[in-house]
Amino acid sequence: MTEVLVQAVSYTMLAVVAALVGGVIAIYRSPSAQMESNVQHFAAGVVFAAVAAELLPDVHTRAPSVVVVGFAIGVVTMLGVHRLGTYVEKRGIGGKIAGAASLLVTVAIDMVIDGVLIGVAFLTEPATGVLIAVALAIEVLFLGVTGVIALPEEMGTFRKLAVPGSFGLLLLLGVLVGVFALSGVSGTPIALVLAFGSAALLYLVTEELLVKAQKVPETPTSTTLFFVGFLLIFLLDMAH
Repeated sequence: MTEVLVQAVSYTMLAVVAALVGGVIAIYRSPSAQMESNVQHFAAGVVFAAVAAELLPDVHTRAPSVVVVGFAIGVVTMLGVHRLGTYVEKRGIGGKIAGAASLLVTVAIDMVIDGVLIGVAFLTEPATGVLIAVALAIEVLFLGVTGVIALPEEMGTFRKLAVPGSFGLLLLLGVLVGVFALSGVSGTPIALVLAFGSAALLYLVTEELLVKAQKVPETPTSTTLFFVGFLLIFLLDMAH
């Protein structure tokens, strides 16, 4: 288990660094709306390919009843997270960061879920864990940018960077939970987690990344970047 844990944490550090890089970019050179959309399309393609190439083939071999339950729990959980975020936003919870509270709560929960998925992926097949970790690192880069942009302008630099830093720490926490809680476990529990994770990531792509990306007019560049991201991860999967 120690070897798996070291591998999982090492590759997850890519996402931790990516989150901080995204935060620094947002502080010193805030991207335009079109650039954000381009990055969102690319990240969506990357995550979608990771699910299609690595998670779904494994899920496909599991018992149908387990897959249905896992997917259902995943969808209900993500809808619940979205509802919680909306509630936080409407209630104005968070004081000075009330405007960003909904986003921060949603991303925080998503980071823990993604971390657990990375941990389980490394337990079942290290190569799968690597691809999932790389795909999520690109996603977290975007989330680091988004999280900082959503904060009040008067906040200090270090306090702003604490937000993407927290995203990375929560991702690492999820990895630790996944590895320690499910090490040595096989069969139905693993199948449930993989199905749950697949649903959660598909929700992220279709209901978060691509929905936010559509807030600016679609361009041939943004559409192309979706397929570039997809092809990049798909080729990496074919190479290993």
